[in-house]
Amino acid sequence: MKKTKAFTLIELLIAASILSVILVSIYSAFRTGMFGYARIEDTLAANRAAGKVMERMGIDLRNAFAYSKDKSSFRGTKDEISFLCLVDTFSEEGSSRDLALVSYGLKGGALTRLCLKNQEILNTASDIEPEEMASAIAELTFNYGYLAAPEQPLEWKEGWTDPSSLPQAVQIKLTLQNKVKAEFQRTIFLPRAQ
Repeated sequence: MKKTKAFTLIELLIAASILSVILVSIYSAFRTGMFGYARIEDTLAANRAAGKVMERMGIDLRNAFAYSKDKSSFRGTKDEISFLCLVDTFSEEGSSRDLALVSYGLKGGALTRLCLKNQEILNTASDIEPEEMASAIAELTFNYGYLAAPEQPLEWKEGWTDPSSLPQAVQIKLTLQNKVKAEFQRTIFLPRAQ
């Protein structure tokens, strides 16, 4: 009688359990890698959105100016800001710089920018709608820096109501809450008239 070679039941169970441990490990590593990749993509998207918003606000604030010595038209609260500035306008004829009243604020969880140019500033019943710059904003706060005394650091307050001057700096804190919660902060120094 010939003896046939075959696997025993115990050998098959051991091989199956080793194979299942290997497959679970591979699946777990793959799943972790995919979730990590998705989280990195979400974080990068949040960074791009915040960078775009902060850059636009920075350009507008660095172009802010006071209307006259006793009227700056700069108003700011903890969650809204409005000021006069110069904005670039592009058309078929070329580019130009226009006077604008720019306002930033939150509306329904979205950061909005209202830009009234030239004669539109005088029209209090303007039908121009603010543009949405970013959505899924959890928090937007402004703080306003000023020099209380020469050779001293900036002091900060939550609102700016001085009608005769601009603040020295505006600190913006932006918190995005989409798939990832991301917090961004930037300090923008305003131009000073000589």
